[in-house]
Amino acid sequence: MEESVYLQVLRDTAEALASGGGPRATFDRTVEILARRLHFDVCSIYVFDPTRRELVLAATRGLAPASVGRVRMKLGEGLTGHVGETERPVFVSEARDDPHFKYFPETGEERFHSFGGVPLSRRGELLGVLAVQTERVHAFHTNDVFLLQALASQVASILDVSTLLPGEGDEEKPSAPVCLIGLGTSPGIGMAKAIVLGQDPMLLSPPAELFSSVDEEKDRLAKALEKAVERALSTADRLVDGGAEAAAIFRAHAQILRDPRLRSRIEERIASDRMPASQAVDRVLRETVETFEAREDPFLRDSVHDLLDVRMQILTGLGVDLGVEVAGEEPVVVMAEFLTPAQTASLDRSLVAGIVTEHGSETSHASILARSRGIPAVVAVPDLLSRVRRGDLLLVDGVNGFVFVNPDPDTIRHYEERRLAEEAAAEKIREELARVGGGRPARDGFRLSVNLDLPAQVAPARRVGATSVGLLRTEFFYMRQRNWPTEEKLEGYFRRIFHAFRDGEVTVRLLDLGGEKNLPYAEPIREPNPILGFRSIRFLLEHPAVYRTQIRTILAAAAAERTAVRIMVPMISAPWEMRAARELFVETALEGGHELLPPFGMMIEVPSVLYELEHYAPVSDFFSVGTNDLVQYLLAVDRDNEQVKNYYNPFQPAVVRALVRIVDDLAPTGRPLAVCGEMAGRPLSALALLALGYRDFSVRARVFHAIGALTFAADDAFLAGLRAELLRLDSDEAVAWALRSALRTVAPYLLGV
Repeated sequence: MEESVYLQVLRDTAEALASGGGPRATFDRTVEILARRLHFDVCSIYVFDPTRRELVLAATRGLAPASVGRVRMKLGEGLTGHVGETERPVFVSEARDDPHFKYFPETGEERFHSFGGVPLSRRGELLGVLAVQTERVHAFHTNDVFLLQALASQVASILDVSTLLPGEGDEEKPSAPVCLIGLGTSPGIGMAKAIVLGQDPMLLSPPAELFSSVDEEKDRLAKALEKAVERALSTADRLVDGGAEAAAIFRAHAQILRDPRLRSRIEERIASDRMPASQAVDRVLRETVETFEAREDPFLRDSVHDLLDVRMQILTGLGVDLGVEVAGEEPVVVMAEFLTPAQTASLDRSLVAGIVTEHGSETSHASILARSRGIPAVVAVPDLLSRVRRGDLLLVDGVNGFVFVNPDPDTIRHYEERRLAEEAAAEKIREELARVGGGRPARDGFRLSVNLDLPAQVAPARRVGATSVGLLRTEFFYMRQRNWPTEEKLEGYFRRIFHAFRDGEVTVRLLDLGGEKNLPYAEPIREPNPILGFRSIRFLLEHPAVYRTQIRTILAAAAAERTAVRIMVPMISAPWEMRAARELFVETALEGGHELLPPFGMMIEVPSVLYELEHYAPVSDFFSVGTNDLVQYLLAVDRDNEQVKNYYNPFQPAVVRALVRIVDDLAPTGRPLAVCGEMAGRPLSALALLALGYRDFSVRARVFHAIGALTFAADDAFLAGLRAELLRLDSDEAVAWALRSALRTVAPYLLGV
């Protein structure tokens, strides 16, 4: 399939940055690419000088080359200065007729008629302006405007990092650090050596080694087995908080490693074939795996995965690193073609400094999970695995979407300074919240809770002051299992989380499978469009035993821990589904002797629900808006599709009107209404939700303080005025600008969050 212009430009500009040569060369290549791809006669980048409050022409394709560095304009001066001052795009067919027009003779622009300009900003700060011009009078089409705005973020990223690149003749920085560009989906800065995940371990063999002697090879094997046992037990201890099942896997590995029969077979191969220990381990375990795979016994087939892990553990102990798992004690940056949610959930935060993948999107569940665990992540990096070698030092910028390969000292110093600045900003938020909140997490009349996936996330949530869970995603627990969990294991999972929130409330979302979230042990579902397929409540109603097990274990755990809970159903699209779900819930609860039932509600994620809310209120005790899927379905945009991800925009007026309709239609029913999607966890979109009438948010622990501070910063009168303004606007650009302006007024310290 032919790539979209958007993707072509993204890839080309990434190459421009990666080619090095300094800021000037990078800017020159960027304007050349944009002018050529977008078919404009002029493309120029103006860089903002905050000291002099001026925009400086930094690069151009089409204007006089001698004007670069010479043309300067104050904010508000000329059309370009007007874009910079207002931080809003300007597109005019006849520039001379516009009252803001100013002619700069040194540019040679007298032959150009039409002008288009978009602001370049990063973390709420103006970086510059991207401007295009045409010789003929050009009526800018909506597609032109949309594309330039979408690409502005990419150009802003280049501006943000360009000062790190050496220029021609720069003796102190003789070579540029290689910089790859992707999509930053989990903020933060991480640096460590790279490893690669996602390879089939059986396709990789240990490198050839020279045979020393039988005794020496046996001694190497014994030491490797001892190291592997220690590491397996250490891993098991580390995973206890994440679930007993995960820890049990590695304890089982330790038992296999201690098995004298395994050691004996490897030693026999060493002695009989005079084979190095690593080759003997590889040969013996390959043969065992092949034997197990050929048998019909399901237990033996399941054991194959354990044997593959054991093989890797022994080889690692022998000093062989095939790069198929996160191992060792030093942090690493994980690279992969893509990561499933299950793979991401299994990563140990203490050993993962960052995640970089060739594919992915901002709202994919892998990205969401990376954010919830505080792991910096960059996805959609073109040709990543062919451009980075295992062992390269990677610096991951999860905000801008940059990945520096073997960065130089200046780059490392720049990011260390930025990290310190971010810590200072976080401290500012905490201080502001303490000043206005007096210990309260949110303003009176507002409710703030956290999103959780696994017990390991409980401690960070409690540290920020959360007393309730607004969204417990149960699917990630299931993804960490090797088989359908028993009721005992599932109840244990719920009890660990419920126990930590006895002073509050936990809203449990029932198993939300399908789309990109599948279980390796469940019957595979093959369908052409899984996002619109057999997922969530559709799966649960077809598998009542799975549904009933969840209900029983939730109620039993809540009773044992004396914790208030709510049960929430995902992906409801028709009233009959909610009625069927409720009937099965009540029936299962009564069978278990539970007469006092907890609130039973639903998520609003499918647009059809918006038109029948009055029919859902009688069977749903509460509602929670899942903005990720709601926006996706409203705009008909697959948020994981790189070709169209730039169309995914929560600031579309249609989204604003849908969100306000939910508030207005549910108000007469008195049913509680919350938001648990990504919009609630970003100050800009959270401000929109506050203005539209939402008062109950569930967010990641990382932004808990920021969203709490926002509730104090924006009073009711301000929010009422902003609501009226948002409902008048007719473009996503106007909505975004209004929100940025509003946030700059009430809480400028949140602009970069």
